[in-house]
Amino acid sequence: MRKILSACAILVAMSGVAEAKPLSRMLADSGLSSEDFDMMGQYAGGLYERGAPRVGAVAQWSNDSSGASGKVTLDAISGNCVSLRHVAMAAGKDKPVLIHVRRCKNADGLWLLQP
Repeated sequence: MRKILSACAILVAMSGVAEAKPLSRMLADSGLSSEDFDMMGQYAGGLYERGAPRVGAVAQWSNDSSGASGKVTLDAISGNCVSLRHVAMAAGKDKPVLIHVRRCKNADGLWLLQP
C-alpha cells in the first residue's frame, strides 16, 4: 500500500502543469505499471538512503516484465531534502515520462514525499 501511495504522490507531483485528471487516468496515460513505480522508488532510494547523497548521482533501471526503463538523477540537496528527476520510458510509448520528486528526511529518519 505504501508503494502505491508513493506512486500516486509521484503522479500528483508530475500533474502540476497538466489539466485536472483523475489519478486513475494519469496512471493509465503514463503507460507505467505499479511494478515500474516500485522500481523507480527503489532505485531513487539507493541515491539518498545509504551514505551521503551526491548531486549528479544517477541510477538506471529496467523492468523486463513490462518493458519499461528509465533513470533517476539526484538533482539537488537542500538541508535534509533531495530533489530527484525521473525519466521513464514505458513500453510502446514514443515519449518519455518526466517526473520531479522532492523527499525530505524527518526527525524519525524517514524520507517523505514533499510538495
